[in-house]
Amino acid sequence: MNKYEEKLLKVIGDPVEFISRLYIVGKNGRKIKLKPNAEQLTMLDALLKDEDTLVLKGRQIGSSTIVSAYLFWKWYTSSEPITIAILSHKLNSSKHLLSIHRTFYDNLPDFLKRPLQTDNTTCMSFEDSGASLIAVSAEGKGGLRSFTCSYLHISEYAFAPNPEELKATALSALNDGQLIIETTANYFNDAMHQEIMRHENGTAKWNYLFFPWFSHKDYSSEIPEEEHFILNDYETQLQIKYGLTLEQLYWRRTKEQKLGSKEKFRREYPSSIDDAYAISGNTYLTGEDFENVSVLQIDPKGTTVFDDCNKDDVYAIGVDVAAGVKRDFSVICVVSKLTYQPVLIWRCNETSPVVLAERIVDIAIDYNNALVLVESNNFGNVVLNEMRHMGYYNIWKEDGKDWITTRKSKTAMFENLKEVIQRGYIQILDNITYSELRAITVSDKGDIELKEIGGAHSDNAVSLALAYMALEKVRVSVRSFLPDWVKAKRSQKIINYAGISAASKRRY
Repeated sequence: MNKYEEKLLKVIGDPVEFISRLYIVGKNGRKIKLKPNAEQLTMLDALLKDEDTLVLKGRQIGSSTIVSAYLFWKWYTSSEPITIAILSHKLNSSKHLLSIHRTFYDNLPDFLKRPLQTDNTTCMSFEDSGASLIAVSAEGKGGLRSFTCSYLHISEYAFAPNPEELKATALSALNDGQLIIETTANYFNDAMHQEIMRHENGTAKWNYLFFPWFSHKDYSSEIPEEEHFILNDYETQLQIKYGLTLEQLYWRRTKEQKLGSKEKFRREYPSSIDDAYAISGNTYLTGEDFENVSVLQIDPKGTTVFDDCNKDDVYAIGVDVAAGVKRDFSVICVVSKLTYQPVLIWRCNETSPVVLAERIVDIAIDYNNALVLVESNNFGNVVLNEMRHMGYYNIWKEDGKDWITTRKSKTAMFENLKEVIQRGYIQILDNITYSELRAITVSDKGDIELKEIGGAHSDNAVSLALAYMALEKVRVSVRSFLPDWVKAKRSQKIINYAGISAASKRRY
């Protein structure tokens, strides 16, 4: 083997070197070399780990292109008859992505164009290895169900009419292979958002990637000398939060002006996942309602303590009860009257109602015998009866009755919680509760509709809403709000004024 052949083999075996020599169709319609940008190289590094990969993308970072290039390299270098599938809800979308692969192949040097056994709008396969690239649709007869594949690429997953069915089709076809999903955001709690939440709460394992707009080097513009560019308050906040340059902020402002609004820019060029899902549609609570809320990551199961018990504070607890059969979660949420913040959250989907009652009582006692609100629907009655049997009676009642969640009471508790959030009283939330709150929608009839996220039916959101309903009934002594030095000074003032005679006037 001569040096030229050695170099050629080295290039073919190196995905970055190989991909950098492929051709694509540029924005002007001309064929140009694919020169991976920083985001694309990051994606390529992730893809080469051979793990299932989830990409929430901003506009024009070329995620579809780099995924196609990676899969083309896999197809070209395979000596086995592997099948690489491009799946979409519409066949035309899959065919379009396959046309990118065809552009790669057509622009290879002639001596590298190995003969194709099949070459049409839905399939390309090599004569020698039998490796195939196919474009398929979930709508087609049989879809992917008639065969298996080693790699599967789904693009714009969030926009599919039936994304869960699309994913189910993909998983049934994959033979321990690699699944790659990449998409822009569509709406809050869309299929992509649910996958991200499953990843973050530990119920799904993904190699997850997100690229904010400012990571793209082209999203920066020189400021004209004649222009007096002064940052407004919002831009100043962005500069501090993300460490942005003036050139990036100038580019951002000019792009926002072209799009017509800050909200549209946030959607098209997100800085964060919240930005990507900023447009609210019919959501009950908008992203702006949570602008002053810090979202903390918690484990999906078990106890998370945000603040220890304060002996001078009083607490309220809201409990959403499940059967404990590994489906919906039972959730206990403790909130403080002094600070109005959640101080503890406990969640589990394997605890029976009887054992849950014991857990509630233990937590309530730890937090100064907190007032507990448990909805009495379904398994809630079992919990309430067990708590009373254990001798714990600081339980919420209205006109002598336990809480029953109805259409009317559900509206009342969430309207109360909404007011608390919008007034800025809540400053911390866990990531699961936050996601569930953002996913709540209002139907055309005005009903509040709770959504399923990560296998749970807004259990955290319900427990939080119940906790704040209970909090309305608890009171803190005025003295609890006063610092110790104020209390001491007030006591001394009383003694100085009343003298020894004050003791003789006590009625005990």
